Amino acid sequence: MQNLLKILVALAVIVTGSTVHAQSGLNSYQQAALDGQEAQNKGDHATAFAQYKIACFDGNIGVTCNNLGAMAYRGTHVAKDLPLARRAYEKGCAANVASSCDVYGKMLKNGEGGPEDIAASLGPLTKACDGGRESACYNLGYLYYAGKGVSADLGKGRGLFGKACEGGNVDGCYALGLMSQNGEGGAVDLTGAAKAFQTSCEQGKADGCLNYGNALYGGEGVTQDRVAARETFAKACNAGAIGGCMNTGILARTGDGGAVDMAMARKYFGYACKLGNQDGCNEAKAIPQQ
Repeated sequence: MQNLLKILVALAVIVTGSTVHAQSGLNSYQQAALDGQEAQNKGDHATAFAQYKIACFDGNIGVTCNNLGAMAYRGTHVAKDLPLARRAYEKGCAANVASSCDVYGKMLKNGEGGPEDIAASLGPLTKACDGGRESACYNLGYLYYAGKGVSADLGKGRGLFGKACEGGNVDGCYALGLMSQNGEGGAVDLTGAAKAFQTSCEQGKADGCLNYGNALYGGEGVTQDRVAARETFAKACNAGAIGGCMNTGILARTGDGGAVDMAMARKYFGYACKLGNQDGCNEAKAIPQQ
C-alpha cells in the first residue's frame, strides 16, 4: 500500500495530454503505471513489464522507466534485454530519477546495451552522484582519476571517492584510502587513509583489511596495535587476500601480536597456498603437523 501511495503522488504531478479516465482522474499512461505497479506487487511480472513499457515510452513517466529498466537489466522474471534497459534508464534519467541516471551512466561507461561512450556517461553519473547515488560518485571518481572521457583531475577524483565512501560505497572507501596514503590529489593523510581502509574492511573488502592491518601493525595514522593487526590480517585472509594469510602466518609463527601458535601459522600459510601462493606452500610444509 505504501508503494502505491508513493507512485500515486508521483503520478499526480505529471501531465501528458492523453485521454483522462473520468472515474479515476488518471490519464491512460498514468493508469498503465498504476496497473504495472499493482501487477508487480501481485507477482504478475509479464503484465507489469508490458504496462511499464507503455507508461515509460509512451507516457514519459520516469519512475516506470526505472522499474522497466531494472527488470530488463537484471532479467527479473522477464527476458534480459540490455538495449531496452539502456533506453528505459535513459528516459528515467531525463526525468531526473537518480537511480536511472546511475545505471544509465554505468551502461554508457561500460558499453552495456550499446556502444561505449565514456564522455556521454559523465552527465548521467554527475546527476546521479548529486542525487545521492554513491556508486555513481565512485564511477565518476574513477573517470576523473584515470582521465577517461575527461581530463585527469586527481583532486576531483579523490573528492568523489570521499563522497562515495561517505555514502557507504566500499570501493570508494578503498580508493580514498589509497589516494590519502599516497598523497594523490592532495596531501598525504595517513589518519584518513587508516579510517577509509577500516571502513572498507568492515564492509568485507579483503584488500581494505590488509591495508588496515598494515596501518595497525606500523602505527600509521592509527594507534599501533599488533594484536588487532594480527586479527585484521586474519580477516583479510578469510576474505581472500593472500597477503593477509601470509602476514597472519608470520605473526603466529613469531608470536607477534599474540602467543606463538605454530598450528595457526601452518593453517594460514596453507590458506595462502590454496590461493596460489607458492611461498605459502613452502612455509606450510616447513612447519611439522602437531
